[in-house]
This record gives sequence, structure tokens and C-alpha cells, in this order.
Amino acid sequence: MSELTLALLGVLVGGGLLGYFLAKIAMENTGVPLDERGLEISKLAAMRTLELVLFVTVVLLLYFWTIEWNEACANAVGLVFFTVFFGNLAFRAYYSRKM
Repeated sequence: MSELTLALLGVLVGGGLLGYFLAKIAMENTGVPLDERGLEISKLAAMRTLELVLFVTVVLLLYFWTIEWNEACANAVGLVFFTVFFGNLAFRAYYSRKM
């Protein structure tokens, strides 16, 4: 197997496990049918995720605009997607423990 295939397989397995455990933590603390506290946690997690995504997008745009502009833009799109998906799960897990 090539190095790229092994790296992709590692990212998929690691990301799947991370997503599973973060979602499990959030569901254990809030319950499956969301109550008022669960809805508030979802709202806070969505707001913080949006702020994080906007920050990452601004930093990446400034980097590519000032330093270099090449095929790395595709990698930046992947980074923003990763930030959206796992950032929201991480914030939900954090706020479910905090609240």
C-alpha cells in the first residue's frame, strides 16, 4: 500500500473513533431526546463552531493571499471541513459537561 492510502486509512479510522466518542459523551450528558438544556448546548456549540470556522477561514485566506497561492487551497478546504465537523462535536461534548 502506498503512504497516501495508509495515511487516509489512519485519518478515517481516527476521525471515526473521535467522532463516535465525542458524540457518545454529549449524548450521555444530555440524553437522546433533547430537553431545554440540550437545545441550549446545541445552540452554544453551533455558535462557537461558526466562530471557529470563521477564524480558520480568515487565517487561511490571509496566509494564501500574502504568502503563497497554489494547490494547497484544496487542503485548506479539507481543514475547514474538519473544523466544522469535529469542532461542533467537541463543543457539544464540552458544553454538555460544563452545563
